[in-house]
Amino acid sequence: MKTPLLSRRIASVLCALALAVPLLHAEEQTGTYRLFGLSAPEREADLREVLAKVPDVALVSLDAAKAEVTLRFDAEKLFLPAKSKQPPAADKVTARLDQLIGTASTRTFGISERSTVPADKLTKVEIPIGVLDCKGCRYAAYQAVAKLDGVERATVSTTPSAVIAWIDATKTKREVLEDALKKARVELKGL
Repeated sequence: MKTPLLSRRIASVLCALALAVPLLHAEEQTGTYRLFGLSAPEREADLREVLAKVPDVALVSLDAAKAEVTLRFDAEKLFLPAKSKQPPAADKVTARLDQLIGTASTRTFGISERSTVPADKLTKVEIPIGVLDCKGCRYAAYQAVAKLDGVERATVSTTPSAVIAWIDATKTKREVLEDALKKARVELKGL
């Protein structure tokens, strides 16, 4: 007599568990992306503030040295209302995340696919600049070089005052970065 009752209880528990599975966010996934906008260490707090405003996207980790961010999200929720039964392609997910982060940050942060150039193939270029005493000025110097073709990551140092970029030397060179900084009216030292 106890066996059928026990079987029914087990079945009801299993059924309840099966119904709860969708609540566990089975569609959540993580992705690691190249990050634009992290021009200086103080911008890390800005990034965290921005990501807190983006619904259904959570910061998992940040590697400032590599300018990479790992995010957790439900790809289907990024595209509501979903019209396709197919999951969105990786490049569409990246573009949508970039759009959401860009909107939340008024385009001061963005993402793209990770760099495919191995770190040991990058050349570090350090360009001394005049003192930039405000966050906006440092960001402008960063923006002048960060998205140039061949620049894999960049940052602005305040001590000493310099723009530091890691470049693919087969695609760009120091002079291109210096020209971009001059065009952005950043004072270059020692030239």
